[in-house]
Amino acid sequence: MADDMVPNPLLPALQQTLRTIEPLIHDMQQALTNRAKDFHSGRIWTGPVAKDFDGELDRHTGRVVHAGEAILNDLRLQITRTAEMVTEKDALRLIRRYEL
Repeated sequence: MADDMVPNPLLPALQQTLRTIEPLIHDMQQALTNRAKDFHSGRIWTGPVAKDFDGELDRHTGRVVHAGEAILNDLRLQITRTAEMVTEKDALRLIRRYEL
């Protein structure tokens, strides 16, 4: 006899995680991008040290933006790969494992 299938408890948890972190990541990316633009204006700090710092700021901003997008893309992919229905046994295992 086949096991009864039930909704996968992991799927709504992953979806909620995406809804929670996506705006946070975008806010962080926008804040860094805006500060970098402010710095590029030349009104905040000028000179050779400022130019070096500007380059570092650009590199770090790019890394943060890229990392944020990678996290979101990985989570979206995980959601698409997560079964909507699982056996009751698997659902209980997932609930215990991830404290859902």
